[in-house]
Amino acid sequence: MIYCIGDSFTFGEELPSQDFAWPAVFSQLSGCEVINQGKPGTGNYRIVKRAMDAILNKSPEMIILGWTEPGRQEFADDVGIYDIWAGRNTKRIQTLPQSHRIDMIKYMTAYDCPEYYYAKWLRQIILIQALCKTRNVKCLMFNACGCDQWNALYLKDHVDLFKQIDTNTYVGWPITGMAAWCHNHPKGPKNHPLEKGHAITANKLYAYTRSLGWI
Repeated sequence: MIYCIGDSFTFGEELPSQDFAWPAVFSQLSGCEVINQGKPGTGNYRIVKRAMDAILNKSPEMIILGWTEPGRQEFADDVGIYDIWAGRNTKRIQTLPQSHRIDMIKYMTAYDCPEYYYAKWLRQIILIQALCKTRNVKCLMFNACGCDQWNALYLKDHVDLFKQIDTNTYVGWPITGMAAWCHNHPKGPKNHPLEKGHAITANKLYAYTRSLGWI
């Protein structure tokens, strides 16, 4: 069993069906059973939680993680768990009736800390890779959305963390990923890759797993 975990780029947002999302296409190419655990609007901490649940409780043969933009941060209150995407959520302010959430979004939008979020994301990569090794779970990673630009800006200042990442199992690290692979292909109104982009992504991931001898 392979668990594919990520945000809307993994879920298949704006596709006519999840049958066209890269996890489904990967399943067709590999002949392996695949569970798509992508979720629109999710942040990397939720991706970490879903990865840990799969690794610790589902006994997968492999997980494939499509990391999202590191600025998305998860919070929780009495209403529930939600993500704030700093600098991107101004339109949502009018749709949330809870005043404390409105204040939080305004604060995050004005005073986000991108380099801190970036270092936090690198640690998340290292921790999930280490957990997979201890549990003997194959772990493939790639940048789905927004990560490439962060690497270009901040990687040079976090070489100590960079050295701990197993880049041999990270497709396109550090400067390419799904957004770049799909750049010249059709996208939906919300800028999500459509069928061609998902097919390209699935083929890249499949070829990489083949090169590692995992399939």
